Amino acid sequence: MQITIYRGTHEVGGTMIELKTEHTRILLDAGYPLFYKGEVIDDKLVKLPWQELLVMGILPNVKGLYHWDKPQFDAILISHAHSDHFGLLSYVHPEIPIFLTPITEKLIEMSLVFPIEGFGSRHMNQISMYEPFCVGDFTVKPFLMDHSAYGAGAFEIKAEGKTITYTGDFRGHGRRQDYFERFLSEAAKEPDLLLIEGTTLGRTAEKELAEKQLQAQFEEILLTERGLVLCQPTSQSIDRIIGFYEAAFDAGKTFVMDIYTANLLYEIKKIDKTGGTNAIPLPGLLHPELRVFAPLMLTKKMDQILGPKYGKRFKTGRISRWMIRRKQKQIVMLVRPAMLPDLKLMGLRNGVLVYSMWQAYRNKPPQVKLENYLKSQGFSDRYLHTSGHAFKGSIKKVIKGLSPKEIVPIHTFDPEAFLEFSNVVTLREDGVPFYL
Repeated sequence: MQITIYRGTHEVGGTMIELKTEHTRILLDAGYPLFYKGEVIDDKLVKLPWQELLVMGILPNVKGLYHWDKPQFDAILISHAHSDHFGLLSYVHPEIPIFLTPITEKLIEMSLVFPIEGFGSRHMNQISMYEPFCVGDFTVKPFLMDHSAYGAGAFEIKAEGKTITYTGDFRGHGRRQDYFERFLSEAAKEPDLLLIEGTTLGRTAEKELAEKQLQAQFEEILLTERGLVLCQPTSQSIDRIIGFYEAAFDAGKTFVMDIYTANLLYEIKKIDKTGGTNAIPLPGLLHPELRVFAPLMLTKKMDQILGPKYGKRFKTGRISRWMIRRKQKQIVMLVRPAMLPDLKLMGLRNGVLVYSMWQAYRNKPPQVKLENYLKSQGFSDRYLHTSGHAFKGSIKKVIKGLSPKEIVPIHTFDPEAFLEFSNVVTLREDGVPFYL
């Protein structure tokens, strides 16, 4: 079996891994990069023609993958709904089948930050966690994993008498630790190859905090702050949003989510059979502690990308700008840069912004504008975040629990750190094939 890691041997994000047998060719993830030339990638680059993106290396040169080539892949497997794992699907040939879970498909379909052109018309094959499926020579078993993307998965892949375990993105300190433990219990032991992520390695300033600890610290903020609390997780960070809601409920506050988040929960609840969102109800008359706000720009963007039906939901659970202003001392509200015009209309003052994302995103111009405005209105800010990726202890736990014959680090800027964990680590290079 031939393996080619097109991106990820010395880089976080943009994962693309090809597995090839004599008769079958599959791709594990098709990610848009998070970085370009060592810096966080400029959002504007995605609008460049594909020819330029190919020259720049943002699109790896993979024959038979893109829409301008004759298709030569039998499948693309998407592990989860983060753009650094699905973002290149816009360029992929539409005849290549895409394998993913219904939840991951819905989250990608509803992405406002990274919409995929023509996604709904693609050749989709829905898979179920823990149920093996076949693609040509390959037999694949997906496992649920604890990660900041809801419904994230790992893949155990068998072909030609070999077993490859691809962890995807994972952690062991989130709300879904039981997924992580089940993976360690049920995944094949002594696989021939373990492709394992190491995002947090080398990040010396990364604070190790469990999601439950983060939730407790957030509740402390709510109990001590007398003004409005704005909280800012990523738009699809469902587990973080659930934690913030639970903290607000315990603190006796009203939790206000934007209409996009409310729709996201609504759609996930229709699909998810694990009960992972049971901790948070849908807004409505029966839950006065949970309200929905429809921001101007966000609602307009939702109508344009997703369609008008989403903006018409949750009429009975709405809260107005006037009511938010009137009751701001009792409110905990999700916020994002697109809400800046609404915040100006509300005239909110002297609250606190709790920033709960990767720090690198704070340098983006829309975020800078939001924070500068809030500061001018007397808002303080707090940083409260924990990684969606595994810390060193969980990485070592996977290695010890699976006891692989060979380990290849991916999704990391510090692959050399793995040399401390095992004597079967091999450091690979992007675009250079190797064999099992």
